[in-house]
Amino acid sequence: MKDCINLLDCTLRDGGYYNNWDFSQITVSKYLRSIEKSGIRVIELGFRQFPQKKFLGAFAYTTDEFIESLDISKSIDIAVMVDASTILSRPGNVKDNVNLLFRDKNKSKVKIVRIASHINQINESEEIALSINKLGYKVFLNIMQPNTVKLEALKSISQKIKSWNTVDVIYFADSFGNLTPGEVQEMIAQNKNLWNRQLGFHAHNNKGLALTNSIMSIDTGGLWVDSTIMGMGRGAGNANTENLLLDLVYKYDCSFNPEELFDLVLNEFTLLKERYKWGQSLAYHLSAINNIHPTYIQEMLSNNRYSNLEILNAVKFMSNIDARQFKKDLLLKARGEISNPGSWDALNWCKNKEILILGSGKSLNHHKDGIIRYIQLYNPLVISLNLKDDFAEKFIDLFVSSNETKMLEDFKKYEYLKKPLAVSLKLLKKTIGKDLKNKNILDYGLNIKSGVFKVEKTGCTLPTELTIGYALAIVLIGNASKINLVGFDGYDDQDDIRQLKMNELLELFYQSSGVELTSLTPTTYNVEEGSIYAIKS
Repeated sequence: MKDCINLLDCTLRDGGYYNNWDFSQITVSKYLRSIEKSGIRVIELGFRQFPQKKFLGAFAYTTDEFIESLDISKSIDIAVMVDASTILSRPGNVKDNVNLLFRDKNKSKVKIVRIASHINQINESEEIALSINKLGYKVFLNIMQPNTVKLEALKSISQKIKSWNTVDVIYFADSFGNLTPGEVQEMIAQNKNLWNRQLGFHAHNNKGLALTNSIMSIDTGGLWVDSTIMGMGRGAGNANTENLLLDLVYKYDCSFNPEELFDLVLNEFTLLKERYKWGQSLAYHLSAINNIHPTYIQEMLSNNRYSNLEILNAVKFMSNIDARQFKKDLLLKARGEISNPGSWDALNWCKNKEILILGSGKSLNHHKDGIIRYIQLYNPLVISLNLKDDFAEKFIDLFVSSNETKMLEDFKKYEYLKKPLAVSLKLLKKTIGKDLKNKNILDYGLNIKSGVFKVEKTGCTLPTELTIGYALAIVLIGNASKINLVGFDGYDDQDDIRQLKMNELLELFYQSSGVELTSLTPTTYNVEEGSIYAIKS
C-alpha cells in the first residue's frame, strides 16, 4: 500500500473562478463530509487576499473567522493560497503585508499556505515565504508557467528555493495545460534530486492530459498532486479528484475511498458543470498550444458575447503576441472588429409591410396552429431565424442566418431552399469553407463591433452574431411598418447570460431605431407583449 502520495483537493479555490468563489452552504457541507469519508487529508479552501472592488464570495478570502464557521474534520489539513502579486503589488513592505493577511499559526486552523508565483517573481517571493514561515505555517510554492523557461533555468530556480530553507514543497503548475507526459516526467525527474524535499504537480486539462500528467508526476517521484471535483477549475479545469482517486487505489493500492465522492459528483457538481460549462474544448486546446492564458478563453466562452469565429480570431491574434498573463484590455483588443461586407441593397425591400419573425422557442410549436391561422388571415411577411424542420416552408417568405454554428448545421439544406436566404456570403464562406450553389441568396453584410447597432443599405454592424439582431437590421433598413415576434420565449432567470445578451441587443436596437417590437407569444425578454389570438384593431 502506497500511503505517501498526498492528494490535495482544491475544488473550492480553483473552482471558484467560475462562480466568484460563492459556493452554497449545502454544497460546501456535502463537499466537506464527502472529502472526509473519501480519505483525502488536505484541502485548499480558497484564496487569502486583500479586499477587491467587486463582489467575491467567502472562498476568495477564506478569512480565519470564516474558516472557524465551517465544520471541518480535524483529520483534514487546511491550506489556503496567496498570489505573490497580491502581496508584492500592495504598498508597504512584504512582512507587514503578510501580517495583514495572516495571524500566528497558533491562532488559525490553517496549516499550509501556498504561494502562487510566476517565474519572474521567484526572487521576490523569498521574503514572502520567510514571513509566512515565521508565523508557523508550512509553506508550499507553486511555480506557475514553469515550461516557459528552459529546464536548466528551472533547475537553478529549484536550487535557489532550496537555499531559502523555508519552503516545504515545490509545486510545478501546468498553467497553460500544454505539458506532455514526457515533459512532466523530465521536469519532475530533473528537479527531484536537486530539491531534497517533496515535489508536487498541479495539472490543467486544456489538452485533455490533466489526469495522465498527474499520474506521470507520481510515477516519476512527485509526492503531491492536485485535483478538483469533476475537474472544476479555471479554464478547461483540472484533474478530476474522483478519477484520480480511482487510479490511486487500483494502481498504487492507496487507502482512499473514491465511492464516497460519487453522490457529491452526481448530485451537486454535475449541476454546477451544466451551469458553468468548464472543461476541454478546441479553444482551450489552441490556447495551450500557443501559451495563451486560459482566462482569455474562459472569459470569452462564459461571456457569450463572443461568436465562435470571434474566439478563433482572438486566439489567432494572441498567438502572435505575449499573452501569458491575463489583461482585460488585451482581450478587448483581440476581439477587435469583424467585417463581412455585402452586396444586396436592402433599402425599402419590405416598405410598409407587417413583419412576423419566427424564433425557435417552445412556444413556436405550442402555438403553431394559431400562428398559421394568423399568417393566413393577416398575410404578414414571415421571416424565419435559421431553418425550421417543424414549420412548413410555404408559410415562410425569407430565411435569415448569421450564426456560424447554425450555418454549419444547416448549410447542406441551403441549396434546396425555394425561398430566399439572407446571409453574409463572406461569413458563410469563412464558416463552411466553400461557396453556396443556391443562387437565391440575398448577400447582406454583417460586421461585429461591441456596443453598436447600425444599419446601412448593404450591411449592418451589430454587437453580436445573434440572428435576431441580423433579422431586425434587415427589417429596419427595409422600412417595415410593424414588427411582431413569435417563439421568443426567453429564460426565467433574468441573470442568465443568454437573457442578458438578448436584452442588451434589444436595448441597442431600441436606441438606434425607436421602433417597438411586439411578441405575440409569451416572452421574458424586454419586449411588449400581445397575443397571436387577439383580433387586430
